[in-house]
Amino acid sequence: MRLLVAIALLIWLLLMLRSVVAEYQYYQSVRTLEPAIWEKLGSPAWLKIPMVFVSPKHSDMLRGMTNPTVRQLAVRHRAAGYQFLAYVVQVLGLGIAYFKFG
Repeated sequence: MRLLVAIALLIWLLLMLRSVVAEYQYYQSVRTLEPAIWEKLGSPAWLKIPMVFVSPKHSDMLRGMTNPTVRQLAVRHRAAGYQFLAYVVQVLGLGIAYFKFG
């Protein structure tokens, strides 16, 4: 049982790290490769950056990016986030089933 928990935690850690790296690369690419959009976003700093990127009023602006590198990193960022969330939901579902029926 401990081995399964250790493996689940290791996978969670790796997926979280992958998601954080993808997020950081995406933000930095917008900052350096799309400076006009970065300025329109208000040149956010540290803790404010994620809130600006998920804001509904800025989503149209972010969809209008033309740089292929930034677009590719946006797709990678979104995919890493979905995969991380899917893993968390799966582990929670399995944990609930284990404690309910086990």
